[in-house]
Amino acid sequence: MNKNTLLAFILVLITVAFFNSSQWNRFYYETILRKPYPAQQTKTTQTPAKKLNTETDTITADTSVKPPLITEVDSLPAQQPQNIEADTVWIENEKIIAGITEEGARIVSLKMKGYNYSTGKQKGKMVDLVVEGSSGGAQLSIAGISYNNKLFQFQGNKDGKIEVGKGQKKTLLFNHTEKNGDVVKKEFTFDSDKYQIGFRVGGTAISGERITVGWLSGINESETGDAQPEPRIVHYFDGSSVENITMKKPGNEETTGNYKWVGITSKYFFISIVADTIRDADISVKGFESGELVKKQKLMNYSIGYTSTADANTQGYWFYTGPNQLQILKSYNLKFEKVLFQGWKFLWANQWFPWLAEFVLWLLIVLYKLVKDFGVAILLITILSRIVTFPMTQSSTKSMSRMKDIQPKVDAIRKKYKSNPQKMNEEIMAVYRQEGVNPLNPGCLPMFLQMPIFIALFVVLRKAIELRGAGTWLIPWVNDLSKPESLVSLESIIPGGIPLYGSSIALLPIIMAVLTYFQNKMTIKDPNQKAMIYFMPVFMLVLFNNFPSGLVLYWTASSALAILQQYYTEKFSKKNVAEATAKKK
Repeated sequence: MNKNTLLAFILVLITVAFFNSSQWNRFYYETILRKPYPAQQTKTTQTPAKKLNTETDTITADTSVKPPLITEVDSLPAQQPQNIEADTVWIENEKIIAGITEEGARIVSLKMKGYNYSTGKQKGKMVDLVVEGSSGGAQLSIAGISYNNKLFQFQGNKDGKIEVGKGQKKTLLFNHTEKNGDVVKKEFTFDSDKYQIGFRVGGTAISGERITVGWLSGINESETGDAQPEPRIVHYFDGSSVENITMKKPGNEETTGNYKWVGITSKYFFISIVADTIRDADISVKGFESGELVKKQKLMNYSIGYTSTADANTQGYWFYTGPNQLQILKSYNLKFEKVLFQGWKFLWANQWFPWLAEFVLWLLIVLYKLVKDFGVAILLITILSRIVTFPMTQSSTKSMSRMKDIQPKVDAIRKKYKSNPQKMNEEIMAVYRQEGVNPLNPGCLPMFLQMPIFIALFVVLRKAIELRGAGTWLIPWVNDLSKPESLVSLESIIPGGIPLYGSSIALLPIIMAVLTYFQNKMTIKDPNQKAMIYFMPVFMLVLFNNFPSGLVLYWTASSALAILQQYYTEKFSKKNVAEATAKKK
């Protein structure tokens, strides 16, 4: 990597910053697209209208701010109700184990079978998408009246766990009777092999009333020890496109329109409230601090609500509560897969990057099915990316090789005319023309062509649950390609690790840094750029030490292939020059 490449990196960062600015986005929407700026399309109140009580998950309203629609669901009293004997009904199918409490008929536990915590106090236990002790999900309000703390009697046998056998479907019915005799029903349906939970709301007089179904606890993070956590994101779908919401501090956001579903993603899992049809609905989002703290940064979680008018005395919904697995999400044909790689707000990236990342993930899965090893699949993607960019990388390599050959002539001219810069530049350009070399070396262009693939792989390897816990025989000491490699831990020697470098020593980044050194040694001959030979390997070592090991494998293999290409190009170039010289003689 030479000076031109470093300069190109800096220019890319400046470009990204510009296209990520609010000024450009406003200009793009209002002038080019001739559409209202997105900030005008939703009503946002970033003032913390409520304060979350983590012990009861109740909400205390701030009368100085208009409460969001979500308060229709979250209107629990300050204290838990007395004299209510509510049991929890447990049901299990092939995918999940769910707990539904009779108090509000709320889902208070969602354990993912086949996915265990890999770190923390619960290491080895099944991942639970519901925060322990929280209010859970499937909250309900009718005409602004909350039913979250009312007793719903389960219409069935509560002794033992209910099993949903292969090919079976079971429905759990919970009834609440008001003093005036009105009955409110909540019905949950479980298939034997799905992450989908059917949900119906019924009542003797709910037709024409505003119904709000909520999921107030947010979504629990499965990667409790991740030093670089993925932010939770809220997504909603209007039948054609998926939009998303994130917040940096507690607040409320509302949007109104025709919507099919609203959901929350963590790093690897997704919870969504899905209406039976696309409805004229209000989507409500409340951002609150989750209590998790990573590198002194408080992480956000979100309560969500879906409010619409009932057109009958029963209203149909369902919940998706499962992994962000590409094939599963696509099978619902509701653009669930678009939640995987959303949230890119620069260079129109939300239009093209999700597609590219989905393609990379699809290709990775296809290659994995062929070779049964994700490490080998990553290696094959590396080779394919080098083949695709070969014509340009080869042209660049030849150009750099010629530049290196004529470098002594350029150095002599610089020395001879060092006191006359104008003459020096004229003579250097004359040498370039004579030798047929383009001084605007395109050496960084192939790297830019690889950058989208690199970034897509970076995101895919961090967010694709398919790679969670996947090892490879190529690096036998790595048992999870989605996480940084850790060969030797430094925590016992240096608590907190080395600043910037991290808390562990990894072998692959060291190999990659060594390859970077030799690659630079082969290409950089200009004395003014020799510092780059030593700086870039150190920079890359520090940068990649905390990257997913699968990504480091890709970049290391790519560097090794680049060195081989450089070596053989120079070898054949010298051979051709020698043959041409022999013919002249």
